Amino acid sequence: MTSPAPWIVCQIGARENFAVARALARQGLLSELLTDVWAGGHPLRRMLPARLAGRDHPTLADHRVWAPTTRALLREVGDRITGRGGWDAILHRNAWFARHAAAHLAHRPAGQDLTVFAYSYAAGDIFALARARGWRTVLGQIDPGPFEARMVADIYAAAGDPLDPIPAIYWDHWRREVDRADTILVNSDWSRQGLIAEGVPADRITVVPLAFEGAATPPARTHLPDRFTADRPLRLLFLGQVTRRKGIDIALDAMAALPDAPLRLDVVGPVQITIPDTARADPRIVFHGSRPRHETPAAYAGADLFVFPTRSDGFGLTQLEALAQGLPVIASDRCGTVVRDGTDGVILPDLTPGALADTLSRLSADPACVRRMMQAARLDTRFDLDTLGRSLAALTPGAVTTGHPG
Repeated sequence: MTSPAPWIVCQIGARENFAVARALARQGLLSELLTDVWAGGHPLRRMLPARLAGRDHPTLADHRVWAPTTRALLREVGDRITGRGGWDAILHRNAWFARHAAAHLAHRPAGQDLTVFAYSYAAGDIFALARARGWRTVLGQIDPGPFEARMVADIYAAAGDPLDPIPAIYWDHWRREVDRADTILVNSDWSRQGLIAEGVPADRITVVPLAFEGAATPPARTHLPDRFTADRPLRLLFLGQVTRRKGIDIALDAMAALPDAPLRLDVVGPVQITIPDTARADPRIVFHGSRPRHETPAAYAGADLFVFPTRSDGFGLTQLEALAQGLPVIASDRCGTVVRDGTDGVILPDLTPGALADTLSRLSADPACVRRMMQAARLDTRFDLDTLGRSLAALTPGAVTTGHPG
């Protein structure tokens, strides 16, 4: 059996900490990573903004990486000077990267057997070039697409909250990407259902969960009391974008429904809604705002449960982050299937404040149950890099997958 063709991975930013490229590298299948900014080896690395100075990964140091870093920084400066923002800036950035990545790939000699992976919304020109060369194309679909966008728009409209509408051209570009993709990779059955609802053929969609690297054994959690009280409540963590899509309003309404329950809710992330007066007045709820990435482990360590009542997510990587810290997860079913219901967390039977309030009421009265879930909370091998690498390799003909040599 022949070996599978090597892959080229194209991505803006450090999405998932370059997990796809790293997983393929461990399988010996990474030909090249194309990204917008790469700090590794850049002569001006010390002058890069803090948010970009760490934009590399040591496990990819010996692999071929192409990044127009200086041009990307100049483009960003140009956007600021011209006042380009919002969806206009996103569309401009995505098109800019796809155009430059395609121009780079055009220098590759003809006749190569390659698989080209690119993430949704910045894959159009890349896939056009790849198809013209006869290369296989894999679209990494990061979310449920227009299905999710309509759902979120309806939620905001019903609440009377403003929402910057996604331009129609954004979806026009996406549909061309879908047409040019041989395989569409989604990270959850929820995303798969969303794409099928948009008319994407089911036989072109493959579900592959995200990967996350954490400690083999999560840190021990021995701080639970025998009974939760106002002085030592059940400590809940909501971490991520503080939006209706992520379900923050569901969490706040659940807290309001349990005014006397021994609960504390820490909300970490950029607030993008109007906080209700009831939540502002509730001393049990603390809004911390955005935190640097390196501070998130401390947020997980200070909690007893992670609350993830998302209305729609392509996967929800924070579920894996929480489990890696030994933190049980209360999640909706509109994201990646991570939680083992009743074992290392709870899957909400209904995505309503009432259902979440019932769950919180039950758990705040049963520390022993929370303790059992903590003891079971850990990363499953379904979500490690080797599993991701084997799943990706299996998408190409002649696949012979291997494990990481160590």
